Amino acid sequence: MHRRLPVLALSVLVLVFASLALASAAFAYNGAAAASYADTYWQTYNPAWPSFANSGGDCTNFVSQALYAGGISMRLSPTYSGNAAWYMVKKRNRWSYAAPWVNAQDQSIFLLQHLPGVTEVASYYGLAPGATAADHAAQGDLVLYDWNNDGVYDHEAIVTASDGANPDGTTNWDLVDAHTNNRYHAYWTLAQYNASWATTRIVVLHISATTS
Repeated sequence: MHRRLPVLALSVLVLVFASLALASAAFAYNGAAAASYADTYWQTYNPAWPSFANSGGDCTNFVSQALYAGGISMRLSPTYSGNAAWYMVKKRNRWSYAAPWVNAQDQSIFLLQHLPGVTEVASYYGLAPGATAADHAAQGDLVLYDWNNDGVYDHEAIVTASDGANPDGTTNWDLVDAHTNNRYHAYWTLAQYNASWATTRIVVLHISATTS
């Protein structure tokens, strides 16, 4: 003979399991969704967000929007501060944002030090136009560029499309989208557009699918 659980206990259990299901579904990074967002807005900027194209560059703001579209949760202040904060919100018709949302160097610190599941998978120096190199990236990963190799990142882009297949047959994610300047499915080193390619350090960050 089975005893019936009280209605309240059953309700609590339902809520617990529902919360767990939502957590597992909502708190994950979808690189394909991030790439789709970037492909949509690489040239026609999303009017729902501010643009920094004419005020220092929009590259990191664009990547942040794509990461958010891919499922990375905002880290709002005052719960988070400094480079642990990551957000862009509108308050009383004015935009408020954390430095890692709009600055490549600050975002690199946020990703590597404050966002579990992010790892550096490639690093190169002085890749010339026409040179090919393995980025070890997946769709939705990030590429950071330090034009002068001074330890401060000046630009970033997001991996969006495949440039073919690796020797083992796996997908070779070597094309990126970017803002300021606007790029669509450009070869990931961007050396062909970069007069400073000989002094540029390029780093690729992989974002795990379990990252939120």
